[in-house]
Amino acid sequence: MLSSSFLAIVIAFALRLTSSLASDTPEQIHLAIATDSTKMNVQWATLDEGNTISSTTVMYGLSPDQLTFIIQGSNFTFTDSGKDKHTISHHICEMKDLKPSTKYFYKVGCLLLHEFSDVFDFTSSPDPLNPNSSPLRFGIWGDMGYNNAQILKSVLKEVADNNFDMILHVGDFGYDLHTDNGRNGDNFMNSVQPMAARVPYMVDIGNHENIYLGSHYTERFRLMPVTSGKTMRTRNGVAPNNHFYSHDYGLVKFIALSSEIFFTKPWMIVEQRKWLESELEKVDRSITPWVVVHAHRPAYCSCDKDCDATSSTIRIGFEETFHKYGVDLFIAGHEHNYERMYDVYKNETTKSTINPPATIHIVTGNAGGPENHEIFQREQPSRTAFRTDAYGYSRMQVYNTTHLHWEQVECDTDAGVQDVVIDEVWIVQENHGSFGR
Repeated sequence: MLSSSFLAIVIAFALRLTSSLASDTPEQIHLAIATDSTKMNVQWATLDEGNTISSTTVMYGLSPDQLTFIIQGSNFTFTDSGKDKHTISHHICEMKDLKPSTKYFYKVGCLLLHEFSDVFDFTSSPDPLNPNSSPLRFGIWGDMGYNNAQILKSVLKEVADNNFDMILHVGDFGYDLHTDNGRNGDNFMNSVQPMAARVPYMVDIGNHENIYLGSHYTERFRLMPVTSGKTMRTRNGVAPNNHFYSHDYGLVKFIALSSEIFFTKPWMIVEQRKWLESELEKVDRSITPWVVVHAHRPAYCSCDKDCDATSSTIRIGFEETFHKYGVDLFIAGHEHNYERMYDVYKNETTKSTINPPATIHIVTGNAGGPENHEIFQREQPSRTAFRTDAYGYSRMQVYNTTHLHWEQVECDTDAGVQDVVIDEVWIVQENHGSFGR
């Protein structure tokens, strides 16, 4: 006969196991480009508060019924710094040996408990030496938020219709990820899962992610392709540096920068600048002719006082380097509006979109956010081609080595306008490289 103490142990273990089975359900699933085009990173969360029964597994393959590849990954716990000390587990895996431009199916979860997500699909990155003849399609925006995500319905449909190969969110995510002891961050990540689990979701840190040493950004997006070899200190300890990193996608070299370093981590300013120069120095324009740099805060804008001292700081930090190495576009958010500029260098422009002799600057920070429309309080400068305070998002299509098409789509429920292209331009660059030549 079993003793009462032994029965108590068995019952306690059973309850713990039952609790784990319920809380190990994967959520907040999102993909990211890896450092190698034959790989794809995936990260997800479980609300198990670091239960040791949990494991980290991704199963993937060429058919939803034949997920023949099984990869084990790493996991870690993240505790919000608020009073509730809300703790969740994060899991990261790297899917390997992917064929270029191929549709794969996958699910994530715990192999030990056989607790898995639904099956999702994604398309692997194109071969960098032989990109597809079809255009590369990117959805780009910043400053979306969870409670006022004006563009969400539209961009979810874009992904469902297979219109995006990659998404770029240039900072300020949930307003804020740490709100409600981090649970708002959980809600935001779940709200974007239907697209982020199918299309690589690449990011920048924004000023609304600065709290707690940027911990929510650093930990929730650990899957970014870390290329600096540096680490970042967080409230959770030390993590790989995903505040500035780079990756290739077909004909495009994307370089992520942290504009927040200038205002929160000034001791890293020189380090980031040196890293940026080394990254640009290594770019082979015969393989990735287009160079797109992105950060949260703009170097140029025209709406209000943010466009004075703050933007001046960004210009001092980056503009000469952009010019020296021929950065084609600098994309930012922060201002809750849209402003597409011509080529700009030292506040001067030739108003050219054909072989522009300087970097083209674009602000696309009007995806929603916690505020109403951020109106333009100043006259439109000559360097600006188009601007609006209407909610919306941007599309960038790279057709070949010389032609890039840019669009702004308005999704503004306040104005009763939905999914209307209000700005578009062809950018032609036949002479990729330094503007200082």
